[in-house]
Amino acid sequence: MARIFAGFARIASRADSVQVAAVCYRRKESSVEFLLVRTSAGKWTFPKGRLNPAMSASESAAQEAWEEAGAQGRIAEKHFGFYLDTKRTLGHDARTREIRVATYLLEVFSTVVPEESGRKPTWFAPRDAKNLLAEGRASAYGRQIARIVDLAVERLTIRKPGRARVLVGAQSRRLLPAR
Repeated sequence: MARIFAGFARIASRADSVQVAAVCYRRKESSVEFLLVRTSAGKWTFPKGRLNPAMSASESAAQEAWEEAGAQGRIAEKHFGFYLDTKRTLGHDARTREIRVATYLLEVFSTVVPEESGRKPTWFAPRDAKNLLAEGRASAYGRQIARIVDLAVERLTIRKPGRARVLVGAQSRRLLPAR
């Protein structure tokens, strides 16, 4: 367990208060698009979930992308940001708890129908993704998750003096879906 929480020890003492998300993207000409999925409550989100004790945090995020979005590609080994969100407690009653989500860039090379039904994976331009991620969340949580799109675009874009912006790849490794 210590290996899994190596980067998270200072932010959470309980395993269920930290989750991982795959910020799935693809390059489209000179821009980028993000792959979002629907939650059971109908909100748009990044594919996310709990850490798998048999995997690293980035591998857990890649697994969530596969299960929820049917996305395969190259996952960054290190997280690039965090956001706070709420999750319904077990039993799906009206109570919620706050979770902290570490985000990992995943460049998508291919997609298939996801294992989890009802997720409706859909590609969005950054501005649309930000608006949809903020929708249906309390404003503080909406701003945090939408900010992840800005951070991702910033990571994927470099500026060269006198030249247009160039999309670059994140330091990552290719992962195949676990079965």
